[in-house]
Amino acid sequence: MLELAEPVIFCRSNELHQFEPGRYVYAGSAYGPGGMRARVGRHFRKGEVIRWHIDHLTRRAATLQAILIEGGPECDIVKALVATGECRIPLRGFGSTDCRRCRSHLLQWRTGSCG
Repeated sequence: MLELAEPVIFCRSNELHQFEPGRYVYAGSAYGPGGMRARVGRHFRKGEVIRWHIDHLTRRAATLQAILIEGGPECDIVKALVATGECRIPLRGFGSTDCRRCRSHLLQWRTGSCG
């Protein structure tokens, strides 16, 4: 989970997208070496090379939090959050370019939600 205090410009395939200030949630997995500890630790370290889409936002986040959900595929988490009606997809394909099920693994809370 992260909060952007200022707009963030993201460039993908020579197209610019502006993420507005607000609260976002990113659902990701950690199947690589080191598992969840390594993946989450990487997001909290400053100065790492930008490797994934989410790195563009975590570097600029005013607030950054992690909630670990054991045994829950990220697609199921995204589906459950979208079903609440409290979240919207800010940019199709963000963080889910290798996923055929989800339109995005990044969600933005609607204004006034999750206060």
